[in-house]
Amino acid sequence: IEKRVTLELKVLADVGLVGFPNAGKSTLLSVMTSAKPKIADYEFTTLKPNLGIVEYRDFQSFVMADIPGIIEGAAEGRGLGHYFLRHIERNSLLLFLIPADADDIKEQYDILLDELRRYNPEMLDKERMVVISKSDMLDEELMAELKTELDNEMPVDYMFISSVVQLGISELKDKLWKLLND
Repeated sequence: IEKRVTLELKVLADVGLVGFPNAGKSTLLSVMTSAKPKIADYEFTTLKPNLGIVEYRDFQSFVMADIPGIIEGAAEGRGLGHYFLRHIERNSLLLFLIPADADDIKEQYDILLDELRRYNPEMLDKERMVVISKSDMLDEELMAELKTELDNEMPVDYMFISSVVQLGISELKDKLWKLLND
């Protein structure tokens, strides 16, 4: 008697980093943890999830997963979509990264959310937050304009960060810890 068993590995993490290619997910993981993911200025540098442990106060920690970039049509399998999306299913909190230079931040968030919904509607039940990455590229005036726009449009908490200049990183750790433990 012969039996064939297929096991499917899904990453288990507290926080899953979700975004399009080149949104800054790997850079954020490298800044918040001691993980050393490959970082480069081309799409799909990350081809498999990377995990890192975020050290928090009083020797507490949580696990963060850098999920490979999602593209439109991922729910239908485009760009290794199913392979990438399955790793998001077992994360407690989804942290959406959208670069500050995106044409329409809310639209990018909606596209990512729609890909998750089409892959598995239960993923929309997860706690989520949006991070506007690469915010060091914005001057104060542009950031103020974006905040006004996002305050009216964004249905979830959001914040501006820059992994490169460490803008908002400690505040992000605090916010993630609070969301995971409330």
